[in-house]
Amino acid sequence: MKSSSFVRKQLPNGVRLLLVDVPGVNSVATAVMVGVGSRYETKKISGVSHFLEHMVFKGTKKYPTTEDVNVIERIGGLQNAYTDIDVTSYHNKALSTDWALALEINRELALAPRLEEKYIEKERNVILEEIKRGEDEPANKVGETFHQMMYPGTGLGMRVIGTPECLLAANSGVLREYHDSWYKPESIVVIVSGRITHNAPQITGAVEEWFSGLKGKPKAIEQVSVDQTAPKLEVVTKPDAQQAHITIGLHTFARTSEDRFAWSLFNMIMGIGFTSRLFKEVREKRGLCYHIRSGSDNWTETGYWSIYAGVGTAQVPEATRAIVRELSQAGDKGVTNDELAVAKKRIKTILAFKSEDPEFFVEYFGRQEVYHNPILTLDDYIRKIENVTKEDISRLAEKYIRTQCLNMAIVWNKKRDEKLEKLLVV
Repeated sequence: MKSSSFVRKQLPNGVRLLLVDVPGVNSVATAVMVGVGSRYETKKISGVSHFLEHMVFKGTKKYPTTEDVNVIERIGGLQNAYTDIDVTSYHNKALSTDWALALEINRELALAPRLEEKYIEKERNVILEEIKRGEDEPANKVGETFHQMMYPGTGLGMRVIGTPECLLAANSGVLREYHDSWYKPESIVVIVSGRITHNAPQITGAVEEWFSGLKGKPKAIEQVSVDQTAPKLEVVTKPDAQQAHITIGLHTFARTSEDRFAWSLFNMIMGIGFTSRLFKEVREKRGLCYHIRSGSDNWTETGYWSIYAGVGTAQVPEATRAIVRELSQAGDKGVTNDELAVAKKRIKTILAFKSEDPEFFVEYFGRQEVYHNPILTLDDYIRKIENVTKEDISRLAEKYIRTQCLNMAIVWNKKRDEKLEKLLVV
């Protein structure tokens, strides 16, 4: 596994820099991460974070056209950006000799977008088509529906892509005001990972020059509390759906909780890959689905764990019973030593594969830092994983797998079936 040592520096204004040297590679990954996303929006401007991320590629102060911005691709590199619930990232990958250009483009996109009105309408239409595509993809739709039902009426529960109504109302002034309000120095993390040992002083100097002039502080955002007392069911009816897409899940913990290490192993055992319990029971034994998986999503104050499956419409009750039965057994009996040993090996192997790519370290370290979390190196993380016992997992399964915490979202060609809600009992 590649080394995951890092150097951290904070500028006087609050901008943070992470340098992660990855031995044996000839590339460099760069990013400017900003601690802002859909949960920072209001209902009137839903989707503005994502719209802004699209618009910056239409030109910046130094690179005024899309053709200029795309210079990284012309030198053979990879460039992209993404918007999430509480982070927006502008990231590139290039040869190590091109680190300065790669990082400068990140800086320009994050800090100096032109946001010209003449491009607004065209990009608005692009995102409206993106929304339509998502509506036509039931697997995507059930994920959105599940997330919204977990945090109804809150910023945390808003759609990242936003709503057509808000997109149609947005203009360059709305985008500029949002950018000026949230792209503040204390929210910004600069990450450079890869072959950087000999360039570290130059990288640090460039970051100080480019980011030291930023001023201001971000506003506080709403903190969400969860108090669920009974199972919930949410149904989206799509008359043309050929399959039922279901997500079943439960509330868990915040992203810094110590429970996350044992739960990562539990998640691996339950729903990741061919050897997982859910795959063996629901697909292999019963033949109810092609794809089934589980995963965790966690934020500053809360989180959830969910299971997704695409099943035949007529098999929804049986599939639901099978999934809930696996949850119930995990809560009652925990896991075995053999399962735990396999899960630990799998996690370490997956991390070994990922650590061969500097882009992985940009995400791994950058996300910890942008959320102001104490940073764990990969070695630290693996030690935490190794220390987990099956008793730790049993304790968590018993703690979180409870009937009153169960939730189910379904996208299919039928209306609401109250019988499904009655199946949510562990």
